[in-house]
Amino acid sequence: MECFDTHMHSEGKGITELRAMAKRGIKRVVSCSYYPIPPSSPETLIDEFRKLETFEVERGKRAGMSIYPAIGVHPRCIPPNYEKALRYVEENAKIIGEIGLETANDLEVEVLKAQLEIAKVRDVPCVIHTPKKNKLEVTEKILKLLEDLSFPEDLAVIDHATEKTVPVIMDKGYWIGLTVQKGKITSEEVARIVERHGFERFLLNSDTGFNDEEMFTTAETVEFLLEKFDKVDVEKIAFKNAEKVFRV
Repeated sequence: MECFDTHMHSEGKGITELRAMAKRGIKRVVSCSYYPIPPSSPETLIDEFRKLETFEVERGKRAGMSIYPAIGVHPRCIPPNYEKALRYVEENAKIIGEIGLETANDLEVEVLKAQLEIAKVRDVPCVIHTPKKNKLEVTEKILKLLEDLSFPEDLAVIDHATEKTVPVIMDKGYWIGLTVQKGKITSEEVARIVERHGFERFLLNSDTGFNDEEMFTTAETVEFLLEKFDKVDVEKIAFKNAEKVFRV
């Protein structure tokens, strides 16, 4: 079955790897901006955004894959004078991401709030990062921030969810990203989650980028789910929900 990886970092992949993913059935991806070292200036991020929107989209075509760029300031990538990078996001983003909180300090909250306000005004979907450490606590802070902004449910994907955080996200009505990757969740955990909560609000992703071990996890998880559940339900988490969220 064709599947849609809703969060990866295509810049970390060679064209051969992208072709291999497409051949495996991963024909569409959201490629999120992420700079692997602290950027020294907002211009660093702006150039990264421009590369993602142009060069990466073209590389995807060459690989037989549709790449939908998501641009935004990751909580681990906040440059000095970050407002300049946000002006570019405001003027150009069709998807905002990867944004979110890591330690939930005041600066991260300030930057996330500013980007959510842009997304709300411009009616743009967001991919929102939750951290490995203190995941439930930080997820609840993100949900409170969304609630305070009266942020539309269908514009937010709360990503890297776990069995523990899924219920609190579902309670607020947002989309839920399930990241199948070592240290995050497994295909078996995905199966337990959808068996308990249904398929309606979930998206699948690998968060693959500068490592290759998780390249095929979305396809592998879809194949695993097809052994246990009805094809019509699996199609929702494989690609149909993503089509709704990202309007493609």
